[in-house]
Amino acid sequence: MLLLFMVGAGIWAAWRRSLFPGTWAHTFHTAYAEERALLTQARSRLRTVDRDQRQAETEAAAQVKAEREKHEQRLDKLERDVALLYDPGHGTELGRLGDLVLYEHAVAASLESRLLPLHGLRARFDRGDRVHSLYLTKPDGGGDRAKFPHRPDPTAGPENSVRLFDEEEVRDFEMKINDAAAEERMFRAGLAEQLTGKREELAEARKDTTRLKAAEQTQADVKNRNRTDPRRQEALANLAAARSRWQDLTARQPPR
Repeated sequence: MLLLFMVGAGIWAAWRRSLFPGTWAHTFHTAYAEERALLTQARSRLRTVDRDQRQAETEAAAQVKAEREKHEQRLDKLERDVALLYDPGHGTELGRLGDLVLYEHAVAASLESRLLPLHGLRARFDRGDRVHSLYLTKPDGGGDRAKFPHRPDPTAGPENSVRLFDEEEVRDFEMKINDAAAEERMFRAGLAEQLTGKREELAEARKDTTRLKAAEQTQADVKNRNRTDPRRQEALANLAAARSRWQDLTARQPPR
C-alpha cells in the first residue's frame, strides 16, 4: 500500500512539475500560489471556451448529418416505391392452401409451378369424386390446376397418406384468389397514374434540400463565429500573458 502511495505521489508530482516548470518551490511552495492560480485560471478559461465551441460545432454537424440522412432515406423510399410500381414482382404472400400459394400479384398452383399473374386471372372450383380442383385460368385461356384430395386413395399405403381438404375450405380459397385478382385489376387500372405521381414526388424530393441547406448554413455560421469569437481571443491573450509572467519568474515556458 505504501509503495502504491509513493508511486501515485511520484506520478502526481511529475504531472504537477510539467504544468508549472521551474524550481521545486515554483511548483509547490505557497509563495508562488498566486502565480500558479493565475496560470491555472487562464488555462481553464481557454478550455471552457474551446469546449463550448467544440460542443456547438458537434451539435451543428450532428444536425447536418441528421438532415442528410432524412433526405437520403426519403429519396430511397421513393425510389423503391417507383421501382415497385415499374416491377411489382409477385408481392408478399397472402395465403396458401396445400401446395397452392397466393401472393399479392401472382398465384402458383404448387411450389414447383410457374407463377401466374393475377391480373385477369380467374379461379374456378371443380368438384371431383376423390380430388377437388381449382382451375386457374389466364385471360388468354392458359393456366394451371391445383389439386386438393378430399378422399383417401384406396391404393395408397399408410406411409403415403396425404392431407385431405373439405369442399368449403377449397371454395373459400377460390373466393380469396378471385378477390385478390379483383384487387390486382384495380391496382393495374391506377398503376400509370400512381407511377406518374410517385415520379413527380421523387423529382420534387430530390430538389427539396431546404432543411439540409439550412443545417449546412448553420454549421458554417457556427464555424465562422468560433473563428472570430472574441472570448477565445481574450482567453488566448490572458493565457499568453500568464505564461509570459511565469517564464519571466522561472525562466521556463509553461505549456498551454
